Amino acid sequence: MKKMKGMITLLLLMMGVVGCNGEKVNIDFPFEVGEVENIEMYHYTGVPVSAEKKVVVAETDITDLYDKFEDLSLMEKQVEETTGGNVTSFRFNLSDGTSYELIYVCNGVKNGNLKSSTGNFEYFTRSDIGLYWSNIDLEAVSVEENELPKLTN
Repeated sequence: MKKMKGMITLLLLMMGVVGCNGEKVNIDFPFEVGEVENIEMYHYTGVPVSAEKKVVVAETDITDLYDKFEDLSLMEKQVEETTGGNVTSFRFNLSDGTSYELIYVCNGVKNGNLKSSTGNFEYFTRSDIGLYWSNIDLEAVSVEENELPKLTN
């Protein structure tokens, strides 16, 4: 009977630890929205050679994107990535000549990872960040693969 109680206690403890795997976090940009000169947005489906780019320069659009990212619901949770999905990237070009990059890899409907090599993080999100690309009414132009933000941390 003591062994059974011990096993049950151990099982409950393990379930509690596993339940903490999805701790919620938010992006805390190391810059203010007023420091952003423009945002380069990149998008491709499947392979990077099909990548396109939009450049956001309107102050209202920059502020809107900045606020959307700060309000995102993110979790410290690892998910298996699939190949051939949609990738939407953002490069915040700052007034001091530096940039801050975010890469969203969509692994399914409202299921993806948001990564940043400059912010040194990778989070899971159920937000459809790919819609940010569709909702910005700007001309998209083709780009070379070497211009894309990098997926490695």
